[in-house]
Amino acid sequence: MKNILRFWIWFVLWLTWVACAPPPPPTATPPPTALPQPTATMQPSATPTLEPMPPTEVSRWQPGQLMIVLLDVRHGDAQLIVSPTGESLLIDVGEQDYAPTIAEKIRAVLGKLEVDYFLASHYHVDHIGGLVSLFCDHGLVVRKAVLDRGGGATAYDSSVYRGYYAYVNAPERAFKHIRLSPGDKIDLGPALKIDALAVGDSDARTNCGMTVQGKNDNDYSIVLWLTFGAFDYWTGGDLSGMDTLEYTNVEAACAKFVPRPADLFKANHHAISTNNNASLLQALQPQVTLISLDGIGNTDALMRIVKAGSVFATNRIIALAEDKKTPILINDSDDIIVISRDGSEFVVEGTVFKSR
Repeated sequence: MKNILRFWIWFVLWLTWVACAPPPPPTATPPPTALPQPTATMQPSATPTLEPMPPTEVSRWQPGQLMIVLLDVRHGDAQLIVSPTGESLLIDVGEQDYAPTIAEKIRAVLGKLEVDYFLASHYHVDHIGGLVSLFCDHGLVVRKAVLDRGGGATAYDSSVYRGYYAYVNAPERAFKHIRLSPGDKIDLGPALKIDALAVGDSDARTNCGMTVQGKNDNDYSIVLWLTFGAFDYWTGGDLSGMDTLEYTNVEAACAKFVPRPADLFKANHHAISTNNNASLLQALQPQVTLISLDGIGNTDALMRIVKAGSVFATNRIIALAEDKKTPILINDSDDIIVISRDGSEFVVEGTVFKSR
């Protein structure tokens, strides 16, 4: 009996020692392996690793200057246009995640979260997804009107569009909601002319005077032509430039309405391969092209744009030229700022261009 009792005493003491013993020292974690960086000898199969670039600080608008800010919303669109007399037009706002950033940038440029007009180039989420949040969560004020192509509550089948339509048409909010038509003008003061060069009609299935056969809302994008003195600017949402089962080549029809070569061009649909076709670029002959994007492949559209003139992008592009060997580097500009004081010349991210 004593032996049995002694055994249980020793067993309990051993369990206590095991439970209270200090844990073994941690195993050292090997340092992370450095990722390869892109070099000038990059081969076609190489995938470059992009380092983050420091953000561009938007500056306060100054009286007398035209200011265009293409805001970085990755794969989406948002731009703020401020006329020499201080009237403002916000075109698209990206997706909802970017609403706080858009609000901050508008305040930085204008000193307040208030614009004269908002325009939806079309109804995709990467263009209007953040608008209701800007109103509800951040207090955006649109003083004069919300502009779009119209079409009613069923113009586009998405929950984001239905939320947008319900909000801007709610009687208690008293928004002035205007359906644009081709040839309409947006009044941002006497020095600046903004014409609706093309406005898609999803009820009639037309844009730029042609029938839209595709199924994508991009085909109905609104095209604006902005003139300030000798300076001309085209911005056309995600207008399509190729005939496929999903898209219609609306760009070719719209090219016929281009009044003269453009100094500045915002690439349609983030410069992907189905857009920015040869007929449009031949009509525009842009000195400078702006691209709003979140990465891009070696698309034919990018090659055409690079050949046309200078290029600025919201996010860095590293691509290979047509020979599949020569690297093309377009630096990350974050928000792209364009300023002109009298229209005779314009400045893009510090680079001066003479208007034609």
